Amino acid sequence: MRASLFPVSIAAVLLCSAAQAAVVLQDTYAPGSPLGVPTLLDGGTGPFGYEINLNTTTEFSAAGHGKLVMVLSSKNEDQGGESDFAGAPVASITYDGVSLNEAMFHNGGGTDRVSVGIYYLDNVASDGTLRIEFADGNQTEFGYGLYALDGLKLGVQDVAEGTSDSAATVSVTTSEGFVVQEAARNNQSLSGGGGYTTLYNYSVQSYRGLSQYQITTAAGDYFAPINNTGSFKYVGGAAFEAIPEPSSSLLAISGLAFLCLRRQRHQD
Repeated sequence: MRASLFPVSIAAVLLCSAAQAAVVLQDTYAPGSPLGVPTLLDGGTGPFGYEINLNTTTEFSAAGHGKLVMVLSSKNEDQGGESDFAGAPVASITYDGVSLNEAMFHNGGGTDRVSVGIYYLDNVASDGTLRIEFADGNQTEFGYGLYALDGLKLGVQDVAEGTSDSAATVSVTTSEGFVVQEAARNNQSLSGGGGYTTLYNYSVQSYRGLSQYQITTAAGDYFAPINNTGSFKYVGGAAFEAIPEPSSSLLAISGLAFLCLRRQRHQD
């Protein structure tokens, strides 16, 4: 009798474990964007960029969490105030020596003066140093933000870019997920909508940068409208989906199969 009750308890535990692991935003960071003119790294010899030690004492820690997401917005301009469109402003981004994966990046070259990017790193083992390197020193009005999350799949599920007056729409197929948008604008203002929370929204001279996010609660298309028109605007979005929930029916079948096997062995 006791042997037949044991598999029933196993099946009950399996059924109770069918709930989906929630997406949890563990920490965010936006250190006084914009950061201004980059400095020479490596003891003052170059390349140009920023190096920031991230841990619990600097108000942000991604250690032990499933995903680190970094967003950036920048305007290409040299230190003398003249426009500089010669190449991508970001050469590399590393966290504790490991390169972040690029979800999307728009280089503000040609007549487009702004750049936006979204990067990520899965399974962050420990605190470390965030290092942002530029192709040269002609980069000002740069801002970035960080998110530490749990409960998300590896990689990025969807990315989108928007130009001029169009929004960047990304799709989520799971009931939960994390959607982030990064926007840059020369002149006028940026304002979000659609249930997003703002991580940072700063203005310097005629340039603005914005990052906003939300944890989704239903599958569907997500976008954040930017309420302005005109040139020199760029919007990027990324969707990260939740780890899929176990199937209740599959767990029930597994439990029943185990129960039948145990009973058969008991009878034998």
